[in-house]
Amino acid sequence: MDTSTSTGRGTSASAGTTGSGAAPSEPCASSAGLLGFVNTTPHGSGPVELLGDSASLTAWLTGAGLMTSDAVVTEADVVAAHELRAALCTVFLSRSGCEGSADRLPEAEQYLARIAERYPLTLKVTAAGCRPVPAQAGVLGAFAGLLAAAADLAARGAWLRMKICKNPTCYSGFFDRTRNTSGLYCGTACGSQAAQRAYRNRIKDASCAQPS
Repeated sequence: MDTSTSTGRGTSASAGTTGSGAAPSEPCASSAGLLGFVNTTPHGSGPVELLGDSASLTAWLTGAGLMTSDAVVTEADVVAAHELRAALCTVFLSRSGCEGSADRLPEAEQYLARIAERYPLTLKVTAAGCRPVPAQAGVLGAFAGLLAAAADLAARGAWLRMKICKNPTCYSGFFDRTRNTSGLYCGTACGSQAAQRAYRNRIKDASCAQPS
């Protein structure tokens, strides 16, 4: 049984915070923030585009605690948000073995390497610990906050648990809580749908293979 945990589309959470001591196999603020971001896209049978213009992008980034409401967001920033989201989606899709994702992965990784220079991070060192934080404010700092969340998950050993559901009618981002990170679906419903679809395809293939 798939024991993965998904987050609802458009979920807002502060991606700039650390995992607050959560175990690597448990979701945290960083995973919630990144999943909320990737789930703003209309994957599968999901909703309409949730980051369609500067106003909606401002609302989402503000609601996620990544920037203040007075930050200036342009249509160019909307395009940048879509590019960042697409790259993260490709990375998460590749972990579920979704069709075509492996071919797109190198380009996505190259893009993420490039924009890390545009959205730099710095270290915040305190008596309680050390964590990456955005080096600038505004919308660029908000995008850096999403990268900080990825860095936090990697440091906790949870980065590989960030995936997108393999069910083509869903494609929602989810946090894989299985012991060996083998989850492919966001929950049992999507897993059952995929199994039923595969069964019907096998029956159809067997029927077509029978001599007339």
